[in-house]
Amino acid sequence: MKMLPVLGLLLLGSVVSAQVSVKPVEQEIAKVKRTGYVTTSSVAEKIIEEAWKKKLSQYGRVLSERGGVYKVEYAKVPFYDKNVLIVSQLDTRRGSTSIFMSVDLGNYEYASSTNNYGREVEDILRDFHKDIDYQSQVAEADKGLKEASDKQREVVRKSDRNLRNLKDNHSEKIKLLKRLEDNEKELIQLRADSVQLYSDVQQVNQQLEDQKKNVDTVKNRKP
Repeated sequence: MKMLPVLGLLLLGSVVSAQVSVKPVEQEIAKVKRTGYVTTSSVAEKIIEEAWKKKLSQYGRVLSERGGVYKVEYAKVPFYDKNVLIVSQLDTRRGSTSIFMSVDLGNYEYASSTNNYGREVEDILRDFHKDIDYQSQVAEADKGLKEASDKQREVVRKSDRNLRNLKDNHSEKIKLLKRLEDNEKELIQLRADSVQLYSDVQQVNQQLEDQKKNVDTVKNRKP
């Protein structure tokens, strides 16, 4: 039954990926207006940031700047035979992160809808969107697995502790039964000793009385 939520998550992820929206925009970065494309995702910011830096590193050395800006100078992209400048920015607000990507081809030309390279950038963003959707699903599945594993360990720990307590209780019961058995034997012996001692007391009392009478008899013989 627990597989159903995971399956539902995977199906939902497929639907979300199929509906990825990538739009052409102009965005100002460091006081420079850049033409590019943007997409948004509700995947966790940390996952997006790490995945995006890894994605950009495929094209060259990634430089991180303030404001969520990432640049790859002298980048090598598969759809263009010369080095380009990639300028990107991640902006997270209210649980949604926008991913902007601009590819500067040089000579004031950008990969855009006015040339064949705009579609290539769109494909990069769509593929990235699918990647982070998948990573998010994996992260959720791993989280569920960890929670189930932690719960299993806790239940096993309680079960082991209960078995130890049961064993200790059984051992204590055996000791108590042995003590009760010894106590019963001691009680029987004490009762037997009590009867014998009562008889001995009666006997010595009688002997004492007889001895007193004997003393009186002897004293009465005084001439």
